[in-house]
Amino acid sequence: MAADSGRVVDEKKDNVLNTETDEKTVDDELARLKKDLELLKNANPFRVVEMALEIQIERMRLVEIVAARDAAVQRLSDAYVSIRQKQDIIDRLQKDREDKYSPRFTPNSLLRVPTEQADILALKAHIHTLETIIEELKAAAKENTLQPVKPSDPPPNYEETAKATAQVDKKGVSPYSRDQPTSRSESDKLNGDAKVPHPPRPEELAEIVKARNQILASIPLPPNPPDSPLVPISLPSSMSLHEFLSSASATLRTCLGNYRVLQSVTTNWCPEREEHGFMYTPAFKCSTNPRVATAHRWSAVDVIGRMSKPTECFYNNEGTWYYAGSYKAFQIDDVTTREWAELSTETTSALIKDTIAGRKNSSPQNTYETSQLYAAGALKVACVGLQCVGFNQEVYRSVSELAAKLNQSKWKALAISTPPTATTPVQNQTLGLPVPATIPTSHFKAPPPATTTSPSLHSGAGSPISGLGIGSPVWNAGLVNGVLLPPPAGRENSPFSGDNGLYANANGSLKR
Repeated sequence: MAADSGRVVDEKKDNVLNTETDEKTVDDELARLKKDLELLKNANPFRVVEMALEIQIERMRLVEIVAARDAAVQRLSDAYVSIRQKQDIIDRLQKDREDKYSPRFTPNSLLRVPTEQADILALKAHIHTLETIIEELKAAAKENTLQPVKPSDPPPNYEETAKATAQVDKKGVSPYSRDQPTSRSESDKLNGDAKVPHPPRPEELAEIVKARNQILASIPLPPNPPDSPLVPISLPSSMSLHEFLSSASATLRTCLGNYRVLQSVTTNWCPEREEHGFMYTPAFKCSTNPRVATAHRWSAVDVIGRMSKPTECFYNNEGTWYYAGSYKAFQIDDVTTREWAELSTETTSALIKDTIAGRKNSSPQNTYETSQLYAAGALKVACVGLQCVGFNQEVYRSVSELAAKLNQSKWKALAISTPPTATTPVQNQTLGLPVPATIPTSHFKAPPPATTTSPSLHSGAGSPISGLGIGSPVWNAGLVNGVLLPPPAGRENSPFSGDNGLYANANGSLKR
């Protein structure tokens, strides 16, 4: 009985709860219907259209957001793949580099490498040898004593040079005393323990020139050297090369638009590869302000300039001009104060003159001051290599023909104005004219054995073109009364010459 009464109570409770839930549902439904009714009462067709447009815009924004997300994910994926590929390439290159530079460069290893890498490895081996020599010179300098600094010694070189220049510079340092007392000036005290090394011995300076010639000897020869000996360009003493070329045709002037003149006093040629050489040129030049005649300024010079590309060059040797060929320039090193002290007077004078060429109202005092700046190392002279890259046969032929026409017109004018009169040696002596000298028979004997000479910074040896012509240092070869004199002894260092050298003919041309 009690159980039945409890069941009835539970059923009543459930009915009450269901009734309450139904009432809440009915209330919510009524509220929604009322809201819809209000919307229908206030319904505006324009508002419906606006709502439709807003819904469409929101959908489009959603599509754009999803597309942007997909694009960002794709870009990140591509970037990840690219980074992985670059990392693999870097790892492979590092591994190849370690495998390539792990062995030491020795003469035996050069035989096992490919042919295209032989030149690079040879240069690296040469650099390694030079570094070893420098270390040995440093050790020898520490063991020797220091010499005192005298007032007559040249001032020290305080400027900082490049690493390659410093290596060449250290080779010329001679031992100097340390135990003897030194007379230090105020400038020495301000600059610390700066010591002035003495000029190098000749063999040390020869090593510098030898190192440069080794660099030039490793450069290949041009593919089209001249087949016949070079003929000089005979110009009147009153005519310059620029005036001579100005009378050339338009085609020739176009080919020689940026020609370069090489002087014998500032140019040296490689004894092994005679087509290549090097020249000295100032690294700084002085010029006068065009507005203020008393204001002078120093400026750095591009020592390569237009010769970074093949440039037609002419060589001037004591007033005799030659077409040298097409050359490209590259900087080898700078001239040290020790090498400057060993240069010939003609070379230093030409460099000083070129340095202050742009200065107005220059005086001997300015020349002396410039020479002191070079001796102290404040001014630099660059050593520029000359690589022969070709020989323009058309330019050579055109210049030779133009010079021949000029000489023919000159001699014709002289023949018309003053006809020649033949005289005998007796008539010359009677008139007070010089009598031709008699050539002794010893000049027609066989030449002495050839000797090999090394180039020097003082002499003309090593210069490709001498007073007589290319490769002849003295006037002892040519035609005398139709007889060919023997060529001078010794190997001639001249562009495009053979082992037998060149000697001059009667008309000024050169023969082997």
